[in-house]
Amino acid sequence: MEISISTTLFGTQFPFLKGVELLYEAGYRTIEISRKNPDTGKEKKILNDMGIKVWSIHGTLGNGSASLSEDERKKAVASEYLRMEDTSVFAPCPYVVHYLHRYNNREHGVAFRKSLEELHEKAIELGLNIAVETVPYKPRMNERHPFSVEIAEFVRSFKSPNLSLCIDINHSNINENLEDVARNCKGVISTIHVSDNHGEWEDHLPPGEGIIKLPGVLRELRNCGYSGPCNIECHVENIPPAVEMLAGMREFVAEQIRLSYSEN
Repeated sequence: MEISISTTLFGTQFPFLKGVELLYEAGYRTIEISRKNPDTGKEKKILNDMGIKVWSIHGTLGNGSASLSEDERKKAVASEYLRMEDTSVFAPCPYVVHYLHRYNNREHGVAFRKSLEELHEKAIELGLNIAVETVPYKPRMNERHPFSVEIAEFVRSFKSPNLSLCIDINHSNINENLEDVARNCKGVISTIHVSDNHGEWEDHLPPGEGIIKLPGVLRELRNCGYSGPCNIECHVENIPPAVEMLAGMREFVAEQIRLSYSEN
């Protein structure tokens, strides 16, 4: 299992390519392009010349995609089309979007599905694989919590190689057992987000700074058909993080991967 890392840890202000240079210096060769990084398609040649592979892209799809206002819903989809077109130079790859039907009114779910159907057609055209992400438990912010079973059923209903699922372990461990989540999503997992928390909030801590036991989770993900990298998506206290910190995180995750193959 390889290691990939999201550029989200550099925030919105630090230059994208400078961040990638720091990751390269720390030993990373595979990245996910964060939703905080717009207009990155033009950087493909530079990334190629650096020896950096883009594993996945995070979309920017917002709550408008589940809006009961058709104008607002169409606006959200049109905005996402632009992001997909810009980043399609990195296809084929997972293109992560949030599962945004978090409402009690089922009509929001109807609207969200319509949005995903339209984005799915665009993904087929561009060679992208939409990966619908599992949801963090936020009872004060969301009307309801969609569990992994619901999201997996939603994904499977498309019966398409261009629509899959992203398990965010920092989201899913708050209200579900991670091994159960992997089994619920068996066969449709195209990518993962790896970070840590203390079991109460989606802290997005660097791996090893919370309570998540990574080796067992990685093993179960592989057992359930996941064959991609251990894709780190975390936040850090200082931006930009020191190269030594980034290298240390990579070494820690490499050890967790090794343990995932050796432990019973």
